[in-house]
Amino acid sequence: MKHLKSIYPTLIATFILVPNIYTIILGIESFPYTCAPMFGHYINDETDLYLLKFEGETVSNKIDLKDYYGRPEDHFIRHFFSKVYGSTQNISPFSNRLTENEIFFNQRMNSFFRNFSNYLNEKQNLELLKINLMVKKVNSKRQNLSEFEIIGFYSIEKGKYYSLYENNRANL
Repeated sequence: MKHLKSIYPTLIATFILVPNIYTIILGIESFPYTCAPMFGHYINDETDLYLLKFEGETVSNKIDLKDYYGRPEDHFIRHFFSKVYGSTQNISPFSNRLTENEIFFNQRMNSFFRNFSNYLNEKQNLELLKINLMVKKVNSKRQNLSEFEIIGFYSIEKGKYYSLYENNRANL
């Protein structure tokens, strides 16, 4: 019993210190082991703010897909940005990815859009040729500072996401 009493402080210290050291060294968010805000980040007047939008294309027209997400728009976009699109940094304090590269990014995008296009076809009866990912810059009151620009699209026929970000970056 005395032996167990001496092990308890070591076990408790290990469970608290090891995750903290891990998050400090790697610089990632791992609530509750960091002081980073759990559900947000710091925004000031100089912070660039953007809105994302999905647009479907058929042979004859374009469709704003926000009414077809199957859940509230803010939940859908938040999930897409945090779990699929992600940060442009290799290691982000607000991500659980320890590495990032073009291959991983494209795999996530292709998987997301494949599932999303299947959902739109099967549950919403939308037969699309492609899905555009669009972005626009806004201020803190969500007033437009730019028009929507396509930063990438998913070809349903080819089952592949194509990034146009480098071509549009100068416009944003």
